Amino acid sequence: MKRIIFITIQILFINCYSQKNESITLKSKTEIENYVRVSSKRFAKFELKKIHDFAPEGDAQDSICRRIGDSLKINEYYYKADFDNNGLVDFLLIGDDHNCDESRSIRCNFCSLVLMSFPKDSVKIHNINLGDGCFVPKIAQKNNQTVLQIYNRRRGVLSAKGNNVEQHTLIYKYDGFIDYNKRPVKHSIEKIEFSTSGCYGTCPVFSLVIDKERNSTFFAERFNFGTEEENMKKMSSFFNNNREGTFKTVITEENYNQILALLEYMNFANFQNKNMLYEEDSGSSILKITYDNGKEKIIEDYGIVGSYSLRKLYELLFELRMNQKWN
Repeated sequence: MKRIIFITIQILFINCYSQKNESITLKSKTEIENYVRVSSKRFAKFELKKIHDFAPEGDAQDSICRRIGDSLKINEYYYKADFDNNGLVDFLLIGDDHNCDESRSIRCNFCSLVLMSFPKDSVKIHNINLGDGCFVPKIAQKNNQTVLQIYNRRRGVLSAKGNNVEQHTLIYKYDGFIDYNKRPVKHSIEKIEFSTSGCYGTCPVFSLVIDKERNSTFFAERFNFGTEEENMKKMSSFFNNNREGTFKTVITEENYNQILALLEYMNFANFQNKNMLYEEDSGSSILKITYDNGKEKIIEDYGIVGSYSLRKLYELLFELRMNQKWN
């Protein structure tokens, strides 16, 4: 059940937790740990930890993590940068979230976070991990922009040797870290359709349809409203096909344009048609984009974290359920 809760929260709000009226003048390991723990329930046990301090314990995952960290000379608890060029110091944190489901054999507690600093002492915490496992970050420069290079084990490749490491370059855009793309392609978006399926817990099940005039219909099936605890208590009634309702609205221009800008930047037409996160209890989603006079792009995503850009897009679509005035 912890794994379900992690995936659901990760898609929704972990990536953009906001804490206002706090200063990010952090000068020690203890200050940083305490700040993260107080700011987010998800990281209430977060501990800064050097990559080399993660004991291999005989499995391939930890061995790969240490090998990547050593090769990149990532040997500190945290690093400072300015990912959005706003003149304020951002923090890249490396550590252990102590949030692993101990009943599973796969380790899942290596964690990389970024604390983004904004004016008026506003701070947001971004989770850099894309699912479970070891995602080793390195600060780099690309076209006069500070970016993150992420190195991780290829999904489905368990060997500690050979060509089992992949690399992503992330840029801070649209209030999140997404895949860097130097050649965005503009499309005429005609319709966006997004639906999710259930999991072994209380993952939200719903579908959204948005046309080019921003008209939208929200089909709420189950677990879209209420807290985790409330939904757990109502689980039996949800599975008796008691739908939560159908709602309509016109998506605000600001939210709609943000989604369109992200789709344009990420070159959605070139994405894989199917993505798999190797988690047996994950939810899944289907994204269908109709564009350029009737062309269609369908992306099926088991795990709902197919890539960094897709994860951000899903987050924006999930948030529409709560940040619009539905009738």
